[in-house]
Amino acid sequence: MSQEKQKPKEEQEAKQEQKPKQEQEAKQERKPKPKQKPKLAATLILLLVAACAAWLLYARFVAHPWTRDAQVRAGMVQLSPRVSGHLVTVNVQDNQQVKKGDLLFQIDPEPYQLAVDQAKVALALAREGASAMEADVRAAEAMIRQRKAAVETAQKKIEEVKLGIVSADSVVKEAEAGVTYARAVIEQVRARSEEAIREAARARQLSDSRAGAVATAEAREAAAIAVAAQLKSAEAGLTQAQASLEKAKTARDEADLRLDTAKSSLIETQTAIETTVANRDKASAALGETGDANQHVRQALVAVERAELNLKWTAIYAPADGYITNMNLQNDTLVTQGHPFALFVDSSSFRVDAYFQETKLKNIAAGDKVMVTIMGHKHQKIEGEVESIGFAINPPRIAATEGPANLVPTIAPTFEWIRLAQRVPVRIKLKDIPDDLHLVSGMTASVAIRK
Repeated sequence: MSQEKQKPKEEQEAKQEQKPKQEQEAKQERKPKPKQKPKLAATLILLLVAACAAWLLYARFVAHPWTRDAQVRAGMVQLSPRVSGHLVTVNVQDNQQVKKGDLLFQIDPEPYQLAVDQAKVALALAREGASAMEADVRAAEAMIRQRKAAVETAQKKIEEVKLGIVSADSVVKEAEAGVTYARAVIEQVRARSEEAIREAARARQLSDSRAGAVATAEAREAAAIAVAAQLKSAEAGLTQAQASLEKAKTARDEADLRLDTAKSSLIETQTAIETTVANRDKASAALGETGDANQHVRQALVAVERAELNLKWTAIYAPADGYITNMNLQNDTLVTQGHPFALFVDSSSFRVDAYFQETKLKNIAAGDKVMVTIMGHKHQKIEGEVESIGFAINPPRIAATEGPANLVPTIAPTFEWIRLAQRVPVRIKLKDIPDDLHLVSGMTASVAIRK
């Protein structure tokens, strides 16, 4: 038993002695061997190079897009005359630089000057005609006022004549009463005269048989004579009364005639007023507005303005600073309205249109700094900035369904594996173009975005 107990103790002591040895061996194994250090360094360097390459590729192709699909563009205007004629002056040559306002071409102005003179003559005639029509209208209005006054006078005269007729009727009635009275008096006096004559005759017969009858007969004869005188006087009064009656009737007839005449004059004047008003209205309608607002004068003024404008268009000036190109003209060349004969390039409008893949647009924004390189001037960099990004393109496969291709740009995509990304135009504004750089619209350029 004692021997068996001693064996475990010896084994434990042996194990304790072996532990330090094992730990020392493990430490020695963990220590790097001198031959493995170069391999680790190479691995780290490769990883670093790969990370740098990945960053550069990301920065170049993703964060800072670039493209070699770009072109120099410029604002171009086709010079075409607005009027036809022979050139009498050609002040420029092909590819010549010009300044804004320079006289480039002069079309023969003489026919157009004659047209201006003719239009001015027509304007003067139109103004004279309008003035004459205005005078006619004013004369008609004056005549209307005059005849209205005549109507008022005629109406007053009619009222006066009516009053005269009333007075004449009163006079006629009085004269008729006088005639009636005179006739009654005559009848009475005639009766007394006949009685006096009979009495005088009887008294004369009795004067022969009785004393004193002679005196009575004479008295009665005298009385008969007196009554006869009264009869004559009464007859004279009747004649006078009848004359007064005839005079009153004549006056009344004349008053009636004057009334009829006044009424006829009034009707004629009113008719004349209506005729004059109709003529005035007709003249006013033909005249329209007065002065230069008159339609005929306005038409003549427009003709003068058109003729002066055509005369002005015979001189063709440079619309801005730029260049004249694609021109082949000589003096006395006949140019036709609307047909271009030269091209004007605005020197201040040079830009670059860069066509980026649609997948790169998320990293492009208006205002981004840009570096532009022209193919023929690779060592000359031009700074610029993104001015705008297009909003419409015309993919070739559906160009026919989107309307005419000249409304939106048709840009052929570049083959980049299987699925082709469309290209979108990005307009680049150029800054500080070098004076010695000869830019031509249509040149090839490369564009790199610089944030």
